Amino acid sequence: MLIKNAKLVDRKEELDILIKDGRFTSIEKNIDKENEMDIIDAKGCIVTPTFVNPHMHLDKVYTAVGGRESKVETLEESIEIMHDLKREYTVENVKRRALRAIKDCVSFGTTKIRTSVDIDNIIDLIGLKGVLAAKEECKEICDIQIIAFPQEGIFTNKGTEELLWEAMEAGADVIGGMPAAEWTDEYSKKHVNLVFEIAKSYDVDIDMHIDQTKDIFARSLEYTAMRTLEENYHGRVTGGHCTSISYQNDAHAKKVMELLKLVDFNVCTNPQVLAIMGIDSEPRTRGVTRIREMVEMGINVATAQDTICDGFHIFGTGDPLDYGLLCAYISQYNTPASVKIIFNMITKNAAKILSVDDKYGIEVGNKADLNIIDAPNIQEAFRLRADRKYVIKNGKIIVENKSTTKFNK
Repeated sequence: MLIKNAKLVDRKEELDILIKDGRFTSIEKNIDKENEMDIIDAKGCIVTPTFVNPHMHLDKVYTAVGGRESKVETLEESIEIMHDLKREYTVENVKRRALRAIKDCVSFGTTKIRTSVDIDNIIDLIGLKGVLAAKEECKEICDIQIIAFPQEGIFTNKGTEELLWEAMEAGADVIGGMPAAEWTDEYSKKHVNLVFEIAKSYDVDIDMHIDQTKDIFARSLEYTAMRTLEENYHGRVTGGHCTSISYQNDAHAKKVMELLKLVDFNVCTNPQVLAIMGIDSEPRTRGVTRIREMVEMGINVATAQDTICDGFHIFGTGDPLDYGLLCAYISQYNTPASVKIIFNMITKNAAKILSVDDKYGIEVGNKADLNIIDAPNIQEAFRLRADRKYVIKNGKIIVENKSTTKFNK
């Protein structure tokens, strides 16, 4: 395949991109076409690496398509809503919904996803089995990592400890956690310790929901970072949400962020979840972590879709340009230069969280996973949520769209 007249994110001139055997083999001006070669004329459109979504819940997607009964829009109520919804799970309906979400995400240019799947005594391993089946069916179009996730806690939910070990044996790729689900700080620490025990037993990464409330006394983030240091698990631990640090005093937050930087801790912020942070008086909470400060300190920060139309969040499309734009608004990045920070959050920063084993990005020798977007630059791509004209994985076209974006070169 030869892509002509492509505009790369960090290059001013238009270039040609040659792909052979699923990899980039040449990126330069005016590459001559060869016989029996597919030609795509990008016509000055931006060509980006594939998008990466490092935080989703594929077992929960589209469970609120028909609407939900709700009076108070809070995190606690959302958990109760999901309890009722989960009791209706079957392997087949989880698989069906997950397939829909994966294909939707791929249509927007996301071919790498990390998803949490609930493991608890409400549904046993039903969610895991459904998502594993969807993962297998979609393996040619999307690389999926599954987190064994104790949404209901471990010690507060009898039997979950054993189920987590079973989930890892059954094919989960990453071990998750949610220390805030435990009743006391002592048990939150036991929760974190068990997660590290499982991770080291299977040599897998850790990806936990950590301090995802407005609790100024929450301390799971620094405890997890300290355990990362003690266990020499640098770069292999991710905290999702991490919102409590935003409500804690600056001196404490600075010390915690310095520790996060020291252990190469990853943070994934999910701005759309501000919808369930509770109904505040004005000024309302933003419900996100200290995004700008962490970025400025050099901590790896990504952003993600998190949920699509479930008991927690009734919106969501799976489009990284949607949730990336929301993250830009919430974190107040509003210059052509700072939009690159958001772009990195949905590409290379997110890829780092997934510990992508092959080299990532549009460079010679890397896997040819890319998007051709109907916009001249990433600023316009976000502003217009521009069409993905082509989604290419391993050098093969997996999505082709007739563009409707109003882009004049």
